[in-house]
Amino acid sequence: MKLFDCRGIIINKRDFGEADRYITIFTENFGKISVLLKGIRKSKTREQSSADILTFSKFTFYKKGENFILTNILTLDAYREIKENIENLYISLYFLSILNSILVENNRKKTLFSITEKTLNFLKDNNDMKKNYILIIFYLYTLVKEEGLNFSLGNGEFFSFEGNGFFQEEKRYSYKVNKVEKEIIEKVVNKRIKDIINGEYPLKDIKNVTLLFERYLNFHLGTEFKLKNYLMGVE
Repeated sequence: MKLFDCRGIIINKRDFGEADRYITIFTENFGKISVLLKGIRKSKTREQSSADILTFSKFTFYKKGENFILTNILTLDAYREIKENIENLYISLYFLSILNSILVENNRKKTLFSITEKTLNFLKDNNDMKKNYILIIFYLYTLVKEEGLNFSLGNGEFFSFEGNGFFQEEKRYSYKVNKVEKEIIEKVVNKRIKDIINGEYPLKDIKNVTLLFERYLNFHLGTEFKLKNYLMGVE
């Protein structure tokens, strides 16, 4: 029996029976996996916290057929700073819900895993609302690229979800952006996030770009991500 060690973030949990729990883990080396923890809810508090959502842990397991059998969990980061900040907690849970929806079992996504880890580490210390929304834009655009949904910038002001880019004339399933929103999108695509952070962009325009990327993902993935369910002030 070969044992594997792997780091991972618990992105979902579901209690089962009187003492058991299913957990879904976004792992560094194996992608998304799901395991059943027998009796975990009757174990020590420390062990229970290692198996809680939004926890970064080291997992030891072995494979039996297509199933992962967990033998040990060690908490690496419980993200207490995030859990004590209600806005940052909701942003984190928003990210985890997206990951749980779009990740395919056993499909390794090392780049996305690394960016998710860095994103959560950023949220541990940040209390700036503007930076939080810029972070959401960056993360959603990362998902756009990871899912192969790249779009063209073009010269127009109408962003077409169906046409995957900007056009000068309005099309079906399109959104008209203003000059500031277009500039923000261009900087995101050109990897100039620091320019957005240091620029004097209105928060309203930053939020609108956030929702545009969300709608773009929903359109192509058939999902129903809704940031407004997690954060106040998002329409």
